[in-house]
Amino acid sequence: MKLLIQDLGVTVINAAAGEVLRELTIDLGKAYQATDNPKGPARKTE
Repeated sequence: MKLLIQDLGVTVINAAAGEVLRELTIDLGKAYQATDNPKGPARKTE
């Protein structure tokens, strides 16, 4: 798998087959990094 990145566009390809797997656009207004707070319901502790 390879990533081709140009400006805000990202294309994910299967290098062996030359097949495009995904085409994405980076949104500068969105935070992509994980936070310390997990999403979803709280886990039960026993």
